[in-house]
Amino acid sequence: MRITLSGVNFPVTDYQRVYAEYRFFRAIARHEALIRAIEVAVRRDGAANRPFLCTVTVDLVPSGTVKTQARAAHPTAAIDRAAERTAWLLERRMEPTATVSA
Repeated sequence: MRITLSGVNFPVTDYQRVYAEYRFFRAIARHEALIRAIEVAVRRDGAANRPFLCTVTVDLVPSGTVKTQARAAHPTAAIDRAAERTAWLLERRMEPTATVSA
């Protein structure tokens, strides 16, 4: 599983890069076999009270993607929210669908 972090109109520090790798790995480790790569992009957004936007794209094996985003007042908070949302989406995707008996 490859995790990449990039900054869009915002310089990403080494601390933020390592933090994003840690948070995403921790949040989705149980689904590691299903994930090929994770692309995380943090950008400054125009919102006054939540100026950072974290966008995530998860490339799944053998095919498919999961996408989400989160806003927060600080870049690491946006990363946290996005990691939790990604984990939730993967959990939902892996749940077996309920069958209805007639």
